[in-house]
Amino acid sequence: MRMMSHRALRLCGMMFIMMLSILSGCLFVWEEEEFYPPMSLSPTPEIEMSRNTVESTAGDMIAFIPQGWTTLGKDHYPSSDIVAIMVDSTLTLSAVFSSIGRLPTTIKNEEETVYELMRYAMERHIQKSGGNVSQIGKGRTLSIGRRIFGMFEFMGRDGLQTKAVVWRSKAGNHYECALVPLDLTGTTIPNDSVKSQILRSITTMIMF
Repeated sequence: MRMMSHRALRLCGMMFIMMLSILSGCLFVWEEEEFYPPMSLSPTPEIEMSRNTVESTAGDMIAFIPQGWTTLGKDHYPSSDIVAIMVDSTLTLSAVFSSIGRLPTTIKNEEETVYELMRYAMERHIQKSGGNVSQIGKGRTLSIGRRIFGMFEFMGRDGLQTKAVVWRSKAGNHYECALVPLDLTGTTIPNDSVKSQILRSITTMIMF
């Protein structure tokens, strides 16, 4: 009887370990998922937007500017891939629109293209910063009607967090809008919730 009990305990123990292994394996796979589930956005911006716009050189993208924000002159642009830079009235946030070239591979599916574009854009930031930025969390796709964007976030060694969206225009060009925090005046940078509202609002008003 004792032998049977001992064997039963060993069997139960082995089954328990196997269950933990399977469960931990499932959890591992879930943690390694690269993207959050897709999200649909309302076409109505959450903050007040102005009638002022910025436009890509190719004419395949137009974006509206938040109320009270100012577009900087092109002599302030640090590189030729910058389409436009706008700053808020407190000089704590800037929205940087840039052209990010073409993907090294051609993918027909629109959603898969946006996934690959997020990977490409993040790697681009890492390379341009000399490895001084790292991604925060996971990327996710945002859909507004038929328009699909990819959203991701990264942080520099200074602790400042940048949120960005990427998309492909109908002409096949790829763009990014990065909401970059500015530590220029000592004024408190808006919190994450406010920054998310601003970026979502800008995104809803990007036409391509």
